[in-house]
Formats: sequence, structure tokens, C-alpha cells
Amino acid sequence: MNAIARGGGMLAAILVVVGGTAGLGVALGLGGTAMLAGLTALFCFIAATGGPLRPDLWLLAAFAPAVVLGGAGPRLLGEVSPVASIALLVLVVFAAAVVPALGPRYVTVGLGLGMASVFGYGFQLSGAASPVQIVCAPALAVAVVFVLRLLMGLSDPGKPTRTALADALAGPDRASAERAVRLWVTDRPRAWQARVLAGGARYHGTAALLRDRLRAFDEEQAAAVSRVLDAADEQVAALAEAVRAKTVSDPPEIERADPDVSLPGDTAALLDEAWAGLSAIREAVLNRDESIVDFPRHLVREALRREATGVFSWRSAQLRHAVRCALGMLVAAVIATFRPGDPLTVSFLMTTFALMQPEWRDTLAKAWQRAAGAVAGAVVLAVALWLLPPGALLPLGIVALLVGFPFMQVKPMVFNGCMVLMSVGMNATTRHLDAVSVLGEYLLLVALAVVIGLLFGFAAVPGVPKPSVAQRFSDAVSETGELLAAVAERLRGGGGRREVGLRFRAAARTHQDLLSPEPGSREPASEQREALEEAGQGLRGLAASAGALLQRDGQSPTMASFAEAAAGALAGSGELPPRPSEVDEEERLLADLVRADLLRVHRGAEVLAG
Repeated sequence: MNAIARGGGMLAAILVVVGGTAGLGVALGLGGTAMLAGLTALFCFIAATGGPLRPDLWLLAAFAPAVVLGGAGPRLLGEVSPVASIALLVLVVFAAAVVPALGPRYVTVGLGLGMASVFGYGFQLSGAASPVQIVCAPALAVAVVFVLRLLMGLSDPGKPTRTALADALAGPDRASAERAVRLWVTDRPRAWQARVLAGGARYHGTAALLRDRLRAFDEEQAAAVSRVLDAADEQVAALAEAVRAKTVSDPPEIERADPDVSLPGDTAALLDEAWAGLSAIREAVLNRDESIVDFPRHLVREALRREATGVFSWRSAQLRHAVRCALGMLVAAVIATFRPGDPLTVSFLMTTFALMQPEWRDTLAKAWQRAAGAVAGAVVLAVALWLLPPGALLPLGIVALLVGFPFMQVKPMVFNGCMVLMSVGMNATTRHLDAVSVLGEYLLLVALAVVIGLLFGFAAVPGVPKPSVAQRFSDAVSETGELLAAVAERLRGGGGRREVGLRFRAAARTHQDLLSPEPGSREPASEQREALEEAGQGLRGLAASAGALLQRDGQSPTMASFAEAAAGALAGSGELPPRPSEVDEEERLLADLVRADLLRVHRGAEVLAG
């Protein structure tokens, strides 16, 4: 029910963004391109939300030229050369499929850029407007979304960062932990938030070690440690709510619970470490030092560059996915040229684009949802055509649109069925076409889009190996260990920049391949899927921390030894390297993050290692 409610809120946001932008476009004299402006605004809105205000606005500004080029370019070139128009569309779709390799935040950016370009090309076939109107439509969309995003976040710009920090504390959820670090880095990094991150990594890493040891304890010892950890988790949840709050409030006092039995080895010291992590979190929340951490801004750009260089290798699964997407869109666009002025062209092209996913199993799932939804919607529409007068088709389409949007994410099949009623009903009524003929053509185009999506979603590149899950994991761990060793050598004053750069590139490629295998690879077992996500996040986190260590000014023998120990722990028995002493706050934070990521990799290794 919560997901459906969120879907209803999404519908309201869509009506505001699309309707407001289209209305403004009409008022400014954009004519028929006002709808292009409205839909482009929706795609920009998808890409420009999800993070703190400042990074979202910078991201929107950075991708604005690409949105204008993708939304207006195909239409303008189509007036001169259809071949050049298709070539530009294919190029933009290729770029949109590559962009997600930069990180999870860029998934919606690639989606928005690709959908804006495909819609712009489809509009080229079914609309007519002047060149000025065509260029102004996507430009207006970007401007409206910029202002709207500014107004949405002005009252509390840092809320998404605090929310991600709180979620990472209360989880610990892998996705939210990585998201918290990314948002903290890309936003204005506050000192108190850095201490929360460090304390959270310290606590959760130590707690995970203790829980892993429970199986080696006797029943009484395991019960005592479990009680302590449960009590600590309750206090972490309370601290998370204090982190989430906008205003400074006194966090609850830490009420330490201790086991009432003797514990073996260094278990008692680990419990002290966990409580020290909680105390550090409380101290950071209580003081809320809002000063900006002197975090090297070029580090973010360097991390993005290294992610990108890992893509541009034929061994990269993400690059091969982008090539398949471009080829699939090329075929779809060529087919669309044989039906100029067809109102269903946009649906055909966007269905084709939406079906081609990096993971071939996702392509298959989307194809099934699209095909089954289209058939179900056609059956409902056929019954409506039999029972209702022709004048009822337009109201039926509008009702279907309102009903379908809340189910977009929770029940995609229902949403797709509703889109059949909306598209056929509206086009048949507004263009005075035979509804039965439009329905038949719609189903044919959906079937063709599914065929193209499956063909290029499943297409395996000849000569590219299909390693098993265990082999992909082993390759990723090995390359990450080599990277950490190379960084350690560099911190001691040895090694070369080119060698370290090659290590970063190789590590980034293996991390991408771990989660996006080549079509035809054996499907991972159900227990392996969650372990893949956990290990992948841990390995990417280790690479990011390696980059941060490398960007430190001057040599650091202490951190070099720590990086070397981390590389050994990655390939060895799983014992975490000790936290380095006599280091500054940033180095301490990096060490805690490395230890937490090593733990994720080790937990994933228990399932994935062959």
C-alpha cells in the first residue's frame, strides 16, 4: 500500500511537471512543441532528484547541454538528413547507456537522457514546428526543472544526506551505506557527518565481527553477546533519528550494557570498540560541527574518471551493453522511418529503449511485463469497444492513465495494460481513427519492440568469455587487491602513476562485470544474488578509498602499511587490519570505511567463492 501511495504522489508530481511546463510552453508560443517541453521536463526531473540540492543542481546543469542536444538535435537534423538524425539518436542512446557506469546516482541520469532523446526523435516523426521552437522546448524543460528542484530543496538542502546517514546507521543496508558516503562527498561535506560516518562504520564493522563469532561461542556466551548487541542496536536506532532531524537536539545518552559472563580472546575489546563507535556518533550529533571538511574536490572528479576509463574497454560488460542498446535503437529508428507521421511511433521507440537492460534477466522480465500487459489491456479495450460508445474512449484513456500510474513500480504489468487504453483511446479519438485498427497496430509495434529488445538484450558478442560467478568474483577480488598493493607502494614513494592508473581501470572493469555479466552467462543462484550485491558494493568502496588514499598530500608510511595489510586481508584469511594509530581524522575515516568494506567482501566470499 505504501508503494501504491508513493505511486499516487508520483502521478501528482508528473501532472505538475508536465502540465506546468507544457502550459508555460503554450504561453511562450512554443505551439506543438509544448508537449515535447513537458515530457522532456519529466525526464529531466527524474534525473535531477534523489540527492542533496547542491549536487543535484550541478548535475542538472552539467547534463543540460546533452538534454538539449538529444531532445532537439534529431528533429533538426531530420530536416536536412534522416541518416544524420538517426546517427545522432544512436550516439546519444549509446552515451545514455554508458553513463550509469559512473555510479548508482547516474542511473536515472542515463535514463532521463535516453528517454528525452528517444521522445524527441519520435516527436520529429509525428509533429511539426519551427527550429526555434524545437530548441526552446528542451531548454525550457531544463530551466523549469532547475527552478522546481531549487524550490523543492531550498527549505532543507541537506535533508537527503542526513536521511542517507540515518538509514546507513539504522540498517546497516549496503545500498544506503554507499549512498550515504556518496552524498556526503558530493554535498558540502560537514565535519559532524564525517564523524557519524566513521563511528557508524566502526560500530557496524565491529558488530558484524562479533555476530560472526557467535557460532564459535557456547550457548551462554552467545546469548550474552547477543543481548549486548541487541541493546546497542536499539541505541543506534535512536541515534539515527537524531541524525535525521534538521534541528540540533540532545541525542539520548549511551547506556552501556555488558555481558555477565567471561568471554574468550579479544571479544571484550571488540565490545569496547563497538561502544566507542556509538559514543563517537553521539558526540558528533550533540556538537554538530558544521564546518566544511577539507576534502579534495578533485577526488570526486578523479573517481568518476577512473570509473569511466574502466568502461572504455571491450572487456567491459557495460560497454558491450551500450553497443547493443545503440544497435537496437538503430534498427528501431530505421523501421520508424517507414511510418512517418504515425502517432504510435513514440510508444514503439520508447518501449524498445526501455526493454534493453544491462542485465539480460531484467530485459526478459521487462519484455514479459510489457507483452502480457499489452495483451491484457487489449482484451479490456476490446470489451470496452463492444460495450461502450466511441465517445467514451477518451474519458476511458484518461481514467486508465490515472489508475495506472500508482502501479508503475509495484505492478508494471497493470501499468502497461492501462497505457494501452490511454494510447489507443486518445489517438483514436483525437485523430479520428478507427480504434480497432489503432489497437491492432499498437499490438504489432509492441511485439516488434519486444523482439528487438530481446534480440539485442540477449545478443552475446562473439569471442567474449562467459565466466562463472565464482570466477568473476575471484577476478574482482584479485584486481582490487593488486590496486591496494599498488597504492601502498605509491604512498611509500615508489611505483608510477601509469601503473596505478592501469590498476584502477582493471579494478573498475571487474567490478562492473561482477554485477553485469555477459548475456548467456549462467544465472546465479538465489542465495548468490544478495551476496553479489554485497561484495560488489564492498569492492567498489575499497577502490574509492584507495583513490582517496592516493590523493593525500605527500607520502604516508602509516597508511601505506594499512593499505598493504588491507590487500593481504582481501586475499587472505579474512582478519581485518588493525586501525592505524597517530593518523588524522580523514585517515581514520578512510581506515574505518576500508575495514567495513573488507567485511562486506568477506561475507560475500562465503557464498560466492567457488
